[in-house]
Amino acid sequence: MNSARFFRYVQDAPWYAHFLQPVLDPLRPFPPGAAILDVGTGAGKLLEMGQALPHLRWAGADVDANMLAQARKRPSLHHVPLHHLPADGRLPFPDAAFDALTFCSVLFLLPDPAPLLAEAWRVLRPNGRLIALTPTGSSQPAPALMRHIGRRPRNWSFFLWRRATAANGRRWAQQARLAAFARQQHAAYTARAVFHGLAAVECVARKDPS
Repeated sequence: MNSARFFRYVQDAPWYAHFLQPVLDPLRPFPPGAAILDVGTGAGKLLEMGQALPHLRWAGADVDANMLAQARKRPSLHHVPLHHLPADGRLPFPDAAFDALTFCSVLFLLPDPAPLLAEAWRVLRPNGRLIALTPTGSSQPAPALMRHIGRRPRNWSFFLWRRATAANGRRWAQQARLAAFARQQHAAYTARAVFHGLAAVECVARKDPS
C-alpha cells in the first residue's frame, strides 16, 4: 500500500470522521453559495463530509498529486474542483476568492506557517473565516472515546495517529501561532477543545472593512 492509499485508509477509518466533524459546525451558518477551500485536503474526507452541507461550494487543494488522485476516486467529489498546489505555499487563486478556508492537520506540520497564512488571508473575503483543526498532543484520551475506539476494528490507526502527531501538536498549542496571527490582522480569534481534548478548532474571523 503506497502512502496516498494508506492515508486514504486512515481518513476512512470510523474515528476520523468524529475527529473532522467539528470543522463543519462553524460553516453551517454560511449563506447559500459560500465558497469554501479545504487546504491540505489529502484524500478528500472533509470534502466528502462537507457534501452534507449542499448550500456551500466546496473546493480542495493539496501539494501531493497522489493524494488528490485518491480524493478524485470518491464518487461524491466528482463535481468538486481539486487543485494541485505549488510547494512554496502560494495559493493559485485571485484575491478575496473564498468565504472560508479550512486547514485540517496542516498548519502544525509546517516549520513556518506564515507564508501560507499570508496567502490564505489574501484569498479570504471580508467577513470570512480561517478554520484550523489541529491535534493537541494530549496524552489523556477520555475513557468514553477509548471505549468507542476499541469497539471498531479499523480504528487501530487512531493510535498510530496519536503517536505521530503528539510532539507537533503540543508545540503548536504552546506557540499559539494562529492567535498571534489574528492579533496582527486585528481579527477575532476563538479556540475550543474538540475530540475529547485531543484536538482544537481555531477560528480567525476577518472583519469587514469600514
